[in-house]
Amino acid sequence: MIRHVALIICLTATALAAGVAMVPGEREQWTMLVRDGHNQQALKALEARYRAGHREVDAVIHLYKLYMSFAQIEQATRVLQSFVADHPANAEAVAMLARHYGDIEDKRAEIATLERLFELAPSAPVARDLLAHYRLEGAFDREKKLLRTLLAKEMITANDAERLGLMLAAQGDLFGAREALTRFDEIANPERSIGRFVLFDVLVATGKKTTALAKAASWIGHFRKASIHHAPEGETSAARLVRMMMAVDDTAARRLVCGMQRDEASLQSMEPGAGVACDVPVPDAQTEPQAVTGAVSNAEPRDAFGRRKRR
Repeated sequence: MIRHVALIICLTATALAAGVAMVPGEREQWTMLVRDGHNQQALKALEARYRAGHREVDAVIHLYKLYMSFAQIEQATRVLQSFVADHPANAEAVAMLARHYGDIEDKRAEIATLERLFELAPSAPVARDLLAHYRLEGAFDREKKLLRTLLAKEMITANDAERLGLMLAAQGDLFGAREALTRFDEIANPERSIGRFVLFDVLVATGKKTTALAKAASWIGHFRKASIHHAPEGETSAARLVRMMMAVDDTAARRLVCGMQRDEASLQSMEPGAGVACDVPVPDAQTEPQAVTGAVSNAEPRDAFGRRKRR
């Protein structure tokens, strides 16, 4: 009899403990409410937890989303700002705050938050967003500072490196322009000419005449190919580059251009060192493109790009 009573008591206690354990806690309650679409009740439960100091990451994010779904912008902003203040080194939280400012069109706060995010976790997408804002706002000093940072971190694109180089050259910072445009030259499409023309001038102005001429000689072939595809009117990029080279050092320019032409002629004829003569006329803006790019040989007829003409 005593054993039977003891068994009943044990079973009852176990059942009570199991029942208590199965009662959903506060977290499970708001989770089920959100899952079942009872957003109003879920919002009240999350607000109560938030005021009580229970600010787990997922609870705060759900509270923010619920505020936004009910168009309670001020409350949503306040919650997210507090969350970032509690987690200042969390790049994901800062990125969420930046997106929120973008959604509510608070541009000033969005830019400031993106700048903070870039300091925490530098990335190309964040830099791209910042550059777009700076250009729309006309904040060119801030743009230049960010472009310099991207250049130093080797994160800069060809377009941005060229833009930075042109900006610095226009402001008289020739050494900074040289660094930016050298990077542009390394990563840009080989047929792009404007940034390379400026780089040539900057190299000459900073005492790198030999480097400027060597680089220019390596560009001519690519510029000439670009003129074939785009068929520009007037002076071609290759002709302009030769004119710039000869203005700097006529003798060295002729030697470099002739060497390039001989190499091309050798490759085309498959006869290395075939004794090709070279005559580089002095081009000007009125000179026909063929006068520069076609002056490969006086020994036999060739077309405008150094290829042998069929007889």
